[in-house]
Amino acid sequence: MPAGYLPEHAVKAYQDERPSVTRLILEARWAHYRLTDALEHDPDSNTVPALRRLKLLHAGALVDVLALRTRDPDLYEAARDHGAALREVGGLALDDHPHIGLDHLRAQYARLHHHTHGDAYRAPHDTVESLPTKRPFRQPGPRLVRHMLNTYAWTQPGLTSRFPAVDVASEQRRHLITRGLLLDWAATATPADNAAAAAAATAGHALRAFDRQAPLNDLHARAYLLDTFRDFDDQDEDDDPHPHDCAGRCAGTGEVLTVLTWEHHGDDNYTAVHQEPILCVGGPAAHAPDCSTCGGHGFTYAAGYRELCLDGRIADDDRVAPQEA
Repeated sequence: MPAGYLPEHAVKAYQDERPSVTRLILEARWAHYRLTDALEHDPDSNTVPALRRLKLLHAGALVDVLALRTRDPDLYEAARDHGAALREVGGLALDDHPHIGLDHLRAQYARLHHHTHGDAYRAPHDTVESLPTKRPFRQPGPRLVRHMLNTYAWTQPGLTSRFPAVDVASEQRRHLITRGLLLDWAATATPADNAAAAAAATAGHALRAFDRQAPLNDLHARAYLLDTFRDFDDQDEDDDPHPHDCAGRCAGTGEVLTVLTWEHHGDDNYTAVHQEPILCVGGPAAHAPDCSTCGGHGFTYAAGYRELCLDGRIADDDRVAPQEA
């Protein structure tokens, strides 16, 4: 196996480009922030579709590379979902494209960087099958990635006077922790990646400096990331977790990826353009007939888009049985 070969290089698109995990994080969080900022200030802008595509592409590539390293099934599913959403944004229906979302994601990543190889073309040196790297925290990997992106996005407007309610220090600290943990997880899964290990240690040192703690060596600085995250991890743990075979299809995570926005193309023709995880209600969700937001039909409409209404969702168990006369 050649020097510098990492698990993601088994995919030709990543072997040709050889992106570092640090670079993937930088690109994903910047794309996420640009989309968040556009949706906050000018949601009808013509740039929103392109920014949404960039966010799906860069965040999907980050999740895909982490999945290839850690072999975490949650990350693999999330990468596939990013690719499927990216395909929908491009106007490709399931029957219009012969490949799964993951292949489409990799093909678009290769095309973005002007490489001729895309899809799931394998590199000459494939990785050796191994067991998944044990996750050092309770939260699913995709949720940790989302926290990392969201904390960065919230920190930026909080630095201006327009959003005085944002606790910038708290968001910055959470971002240091989540970003450092992702780097540490990637480095632990691939010991050959010395750059990721060094970046994780740098994040640990930065967190200790932020907390005004005495400096430690690199190994203990990386351990400090996990120690500080456990407080958040325990708080976020669901007191009543969903079973793995949950009827809501969340696989025990408590969240389900759902299409929230469709673009109207006339003649009642809508194309899905945005999906994200929402709270799983444990089964098929009905909609309250007296919902004050949508009037009970489950959707709102504005500026050529249809949005899923989440305000009036009720689970089967919460429906009130009709009273007999």
